[in-house]
Order: sequence, then C-alpha cells, then structure tokens
Amino acid sequence: MSEPKKGLLVMHYGTPATIDDVAPYYTHIRHGRPPTPELLQDLIDRYNAIGGPSPLTKISEAQAAGIQQGLSKRGIETDLYIGTKHTNPFIADVVTQMAEDGIEEAVGVVLAPHFSTFSIAQYKKYAMESHAENGKDMKFALLERWGTLPAFIDALAERVSEQMAGWDPTSTLVIFSAHSLPMRALASGDPYPDELMATSQLVADKLGIPRWTFAYQSASTTGEPWLGPDILEVIERQAAGKVTNVLSCTVGFISDHLEVLYDLGIETRAKCEELGLNFRVARVINADDVVMDALAEQLVPLFSSLTATV
Repeated sequence: MSEPKKGLLVMHYGTPATIDDVAPYYTHIRHGRPPTPELLQDLIDRYNAIGGPSPLTKISEAQAAGIQQGLSKRGIETDLYIGTKHTNPFIADVVTQMAEDGIEEAVGVVLAPHFSTFSIAQYKKYAMESHAENGKDMKFALLERWGTLPAFIDALAERVSEQMAGWDPTSTLVIFSAHSLPMRALASGDPYPDELMATSQLVADKLGIPRWTFAYQSASTTGEPWLGPDILEVIERQAAGKVTNVLSCTVGFISDHLEVLYDLGIETRAKCEELGLNFRVARVINADDVVMDALAEQLVPLFSSLTATV
C-alpha cells in the first residue's frame, strides 16, 4: 500500500507586501471596516519607520522550511503550505488547495507559541471550516500550543543572557512581553495569560534572573479595555526605583515584524531614553534551526495519530 500523501500547513498572522497593501490589510483586521485616514496613516508611518513592509513573510517562510526539514529528517516527507490570517494566501484558501492537491494527511502549526481564543482558536476555525467544506477526505490535526517547548525556552534564555552582558543584574529589569488582547478574553477563562507567564517563569528560572516582570504590548485602539499592564506603563513605574537598565524579551512573538521592530525597537526604546534608562532588546527566535527542528518533533505524533486512524 502506498504512503499517504502528507501536507504541512504553517500559519502566521500575515503582513502587507507593500505600503500600498496596508489599507486592505488593515481593513481585513478590522473585519471589513476601513480605518480612518488618521489610523491608516499612523500604521503606514510605523511601517516606514522600520524601513518599509515587515520582514514577517520571508522569516515565516524560512521557519516553515525549517519545520519541513525537521520532519523530513524524521522520515516524514511533506508538501509545504503556508497560510495567513489577514493577507493572501488566506488559511481557508490554502486548506482548500491542499485538498485539491490530493493531500491525505495534514498537520498544521501556528507560528505563535501560546493558545488563545483570540489567536490560535481563530486559526483553527478558519482551517477546520475550510476542511469541513472542501477537504473532508483529508485527515487533519493541529498543534495548539508549544510555549513550554524546552528548545524554545533555551533559545529565549540564550538571547536574554547575551543582552545581559556587562549589566548588573540587580539593577536590570527584564520585561517579558506579548501582544495584548481585549479584556473580554478573560471572561471565557482564556488560558493565554497563564501560558505566557509559564514561558516567562521558565526563562527567568533558567537564568536565575533577580528582577523580572511580564507586561503586554501592542494593544489596539478599539475603544474597549485591553489586558495590561502595558510595557510602557511598567517602564514609567520603574523609572523612579533602583532600575537603571531595561531588557525587553518578547515571548509571544517569534519573528521580527512591526510589533517587535517598532513597538519594542523604537517606541519602547524611546520611552527608556526619555526616562534616562539604558535599554536593550533580546533577539527574537526567527528561523532558529534548533527551535524549528524541535517544533517539527512535536508534529511527529500528530502525523502518527492520523496514520493510525482508520
């Protein structure tokens, strides 16, 4: 009997390919409501401040290739598909394409480590709805979380450690961060805050960091409360204390993109300069070979479960 044709679906948030694409991208994020000219210009200015469109797409492609290579090393050959939440190629369209290509067993993974009903659950919804409508004969499984993956923790710890060089740990505040979500996420018992704290705690414990905290970043202006405290507020409060150095490490983002390059690299840095604090940002994961290989290993049992299903 021939081996089932396997597919790997790697999903990420998506980003505009050019500045001209910012408007439709932003409109999609806003569920079809075009942004005001002021909001649109603000976002365009942020992209221009980091040198143009975000590098997220290229980085995600490299990450996906690394995961695919990790599977191949373990004897699982897959066709690679990449789907995004807010730009072409959209997740639903990609799942439809997988079915049309004759993929029989597919495993999906989101390039975000922590589960939330506002993030991973939405990716899953888009994929499963398309699967139900267009790919019923294709077996499909999804890895929903990987925020405590040892290789991920080790990589974050390594990046924090290299930025701590030359600084007195007792006068340095390490701030772990992730994208904020609307407060209403907590009403349904969303595990997102707990999962973020678990990752941060593991990194802090591994390094024995004496002073650290967690803060949210990149909250949107939707007119409703968002999870806090915001990283800028945390820095404001610390400025009056014994902290002279601030080291930012995002545990929620694994690619250099707008929320890292602008929100941390420019906006947060400017806040520290304003308050007379030294500031450094830990490198993000990007296409780290070890992390992508470890992520591939997490997918092997999912493929095995699909093969075992009659």
